[in-house]
Amino acid sequence: MEFALVLARTIDSVSADPQQLRSAVYELARQKLQQLAHEDPTEKHRLMQALEVAIEGVEAHTKSNVIEKFAVPPARALPAFLEAAGAARRIEAPPRIDAEAAFVATLDRVEPAKIPRGPRWSSSAPLRYVVMLAFFGLIAAVVLLQQRGVSLAAARAMIAGTLASAPPETQRPAVVAAVPAPVAAAEPPAPRRPLPTAYGVYAESGGKLYELQLIQGRAPDPRVAISAAITRPSETTLPDGHLRFIVFRREGAGGASDPIDVRLIAHVSQQTTFDPTGKPVVSPGDDTWVIRNISIPFRAAPLKDDPQMFEVLPRDDAPLPPGRYALILKAQAYDFTVEGAVTDKRHCLQRLAAANGVFYSECEKP
Repeated sequence: MEFALVLARTIDSVSADPQQLRSAVYELARQKLQQLAHEDPTEKHRLMQALEVAIEGVEAHTKSNVIEKFAVPPARALPAFLEAAGAARRIEAPPRIDAEAAFVATLDRVEPAKIPRGPRWSSSAPLRYVVMLAFFGLIAAVVLLQQRGVSLAAARAMIAGTLASAPPETQRPAVVAAVPAPVAAAEPPAPRRPLPTAYGVYAESGGKLYELQLIQGRAPDPRVAISAAITRPSETTLPDGHLRFIVFRREGAGGASDPIDVRLIAHVSQQTTFDPTGKPVVSPGDDTWVIRNISIPFRAAPLKDDPQMFEVLPRDDAPLPPGRYALILKAQAYDFTVEGAVTDKRHCLQRLAAANGVFYSECEKP
């Protein structure tokens, strides 16, 4: 209550000069806190710090919100104001009176002649009332924050930043809700292609590598219709006919210029012989296979991921039908089988052993 009485009379006496007005109010507030009789020095020191935080907040708000400029009065020394403030401070406040009612009554008793009339709205009673309430509200807020564990430095930064960043009411921009821009979903990285780590010839199917086994002996010339009999079954079975080959050899990609083709391997499912009387005798085949001169178009291309490798690609997108095949590289045959039911009659042969030679023909049904 004493704060309200002293500050109100001092503001009236120095209202013509805002800077001296604030200085006088701050000095009186400091003196009043110094005169408070507190048994606990720590509490007194805490209140002084709270007052300094409030002063810094008011100064920051005043510098960023210049409302008007007062006419410069004749030079007056600050001690004169302090003397007037001391005289006002000696006025005893009525005991046990409502703070808000007493403060309003004090403002109403100010002589109208001392209040400059005109467009200066900062000297009006309602505004002074609001300013004083805000001043003491800041002090109460700082004390409350310190009681809850917030440090003095953090409270000072919080109040000064809030007052300095608040724009005037007349210039406050409209708040527009910011609509976040749609964020494009990041594309997942492409899976890394599997590559062999040891020399050899590999078939790539379904994202996996399958090593091909070499058939003993030289592959027949493309002009030879049927190769010698192969009695060993295929050791490499591929789940799909959509495939490509990766060749990893010591000579590197230089072998890509050699003739490369994929040939069909047919199973001998039936053979016909003749007894001494010339009567034909038909018997099942003896699990033998032969390489035919039927080629499926493939082409070689260097592999960008490794200069020591090259790949063999199909010339069209048609998959290989189920059956057994051989990849021919430098007259060497690498064996593999595409899994599935064989429906192509070219994979099935019948052998006829006559007196003048051995003849092969395709089966009527695969």
